[in-house]
Amino acid sequence: MKSRCLRTFRLAMIGVSIAAGACFEASARGDGGESWDAVYIKGVKVGYTHLFVTPLKNEGRDLLRIQFEQVMALRRDHDQSTTKIRYGTIETPTGEVLRLDTLLSIGKEVIRVHGDVIDGRMNLILESNGRKQEQSVDWSPEVRGPYAVELSLARTPIKPGETRSLKAFVPILNKIVTLEVYARDLESVTLGDGEIKKLLRVDTEGKNADGTRFRQLDATFWVDSGGQILKSYTDEEGGMTMYRTTAAAAKALPKPSERLNIIATSILKVAPIEDSIKTRDIVYEVTVRGEDPAKLFPSDFRQTVVSAGDGKTATIHVKSTGPDDGDPGPEKVDSKYIKANPLIDSSNLLVRRYARTAIGIRNDPWDQAQAIERWVSDNIKDKNFETAFASASEVARDLSGDCTEHSVLAAAMSRSVGIPSRVACGLVYSPEQKGFGFHMWHEVYVNQRWVALDSTYNQTSVDATHIKLFESDLAGVSPFEAFLPVAAVFDKATLKVVEIRR
Repeated sequence: MKSRCLRTFRLAMIGVSIAAGACFEASARGDGGESWDAVYIKGVKVGYTHLFVTPLKNEGRDLLRIQFEQVMALRRDHDQSTTKIRYGTIETPTGEVLRLDTLLSIGKEVIRVHGDVIDGRMNLILESNGRKQEQSVDWSPEVRGPYAVELSLARTPIKPGETRSLKAFVPILNKIVTLEVYARDLESVTLGDGEIKKLLRVDTEGKNADGTRFRQLDATFWVDSGGQILKSYTDEEGGMTMYRTTAAAAKALPKPSERLNIIATSILKVAPIEDSIKTRDIVYEVTVRGEDPAKLFPSDFRQTVVSAGDGKTATIHVKSTGPDDGDPGPEKVDSKYIKANPLIDSSNLLVRRYARTAIGIRNDPWDQAQAIERWVSDNIKDKNFETAFASASEVARDLSGDCTEHSVLAAAMSRSVGIPSRVACGLVYSPEQKGFGFHMWHEVYVNQRWVALDSTYNQTSVDATHIKLFESDLAGVSPFEAFLPVAAVFDKATLKVVEIRR
């Protein structure tokens, strides 16, 4: 039996654009500027951010080109993984956004989202693997780019006790949010080089368009009298801190053997579960700091979630199920589960060829789904954590990767032969780590039921240690928004096995 394929799903789009103060201050003088920040998770250096601003002229109009880059170098057990995000905007000197462009390097390919504001709407286009998806977003002049807080603080330094409300666009998630800004008091702050300074603490709280809290965007900044952010903190990945520094200091990364092992830091420890792959019925108790787990973990054919009524604790009952279990659903499901998209690109010729090879002469959809699961498990022989998140066509080409690569390929192959499919993400038990880590598998719609399969572990009936957080078709211009529940749980959840029913 292969080792459990645990991983983390980095939400690097959240809380990363916190390095812009000096750039905007310089740009206000018309001479551009740049800033560098070193990024730490749990006290370990993991990467850097670089932001630079260039003044532009367009038909006599003063504009700014703002460009941001984040590089994160982490270790996932014995493998090294590097993720790069680049995004930029064209803005007026007062911060009105006219154009944006985002590049996310995942695997060996790049996902690009770009668009222009025309007549009060941002027309976003996602491009990857030669495919496009489009979406139009309402866009008012007060919507700022990803640097809304930084721009506001640098333009007009905030005073203790002052509050502000800003609208900002979040890259990768590709949505507009509200950031409530609260200036607190001066604090003595230790910076990255050990220097201690008196800085103003500024807290921000995120809100969705409907006014509900978006806690993953909460952050704390420490700002000098000129509005420059010298230190910032979010609780992403269990605690991310950024310090303003020089380019050389920012880009100096630990050698590979000393990098943060993000898999080990993400494990939810529990009492050992014997023969976990054979479990078929388990009851858990879960608590999540600052969140109601009954609202985070879904109920479906496999798992039933019941709130304890305190908003902090829930019981999750997970059972292994097949295509004949439970009440049948609708005869057909939404067409998005059968269509190709940039990540589950089921129209790719190699994906289609592999699917036909896998199913052979089988005609029954469930027999086909099982054959595809086994083919993916057997043929992705290079099991590694090096790839951040690859598309199905990239996986088909390289036949390497971890649970995400197994899942998107199996889902794409299923769609290519007419079986509706999606990916599912959650927690799975690891005997080696003696706890639960984040994991992905796939689901198919057969016999009017969603059935879970796992090509990473060659399971046509996934065991009861698979606890689902969400499922997704991975379509649209913001496919990674589905991963927000992972950020809500990461380093905030505790899990206890209440009963194992074999």
